[in-house]
Amino acid sequence: MEYGHLDKASFILGMVTAFSECVAAGCKKLALSPPLTHDDYVMIADRAYAVIREHGLLHAHETNEDRPEDRRFEWILIAARQETLDRYEELRRAGLSPAESLAPFSDLLSYNPTESVHTGCDVYRGLFPLDGNR
Repeated sequence: MEYGHLDKASFILGMVTAFSECVAAGCKKLALSPPLTHDDYVMIADRAYAVIREHGLLHAHETNEDRPEDRRFEWILIAARQETLDRYEELRRAGLSPAESLAPFSDLLSYNPTESVHTGCDVYRGLFPLDGNR
């Protein structure tokens, strides 16, 4: 798949880089990569992790096993602090999913619709509603 003049890997890595810069700058506590197929994850994981480490950040990987198989994806979590990743995992263990609603994760995503900085959360707003309704 082509995104303008970029190939798929370059597009995904560009988004991971932008999200890493945002987390490193402090405008977000947590960023989620774009939803990835398993093949896409395998294709970019090593390079994405290198970008995240270059920004001095932490990362985790999640396979969205709680979704129906035809809506399952993987993503990379990007954070500056381990406590942020721990809080995300705590919410997930409680049965909450950003694929269902971003509302429980909004403090971690630090999305403020009144601010002019647009971040990775904007990508997900179009895919997954903030209130959980479709």
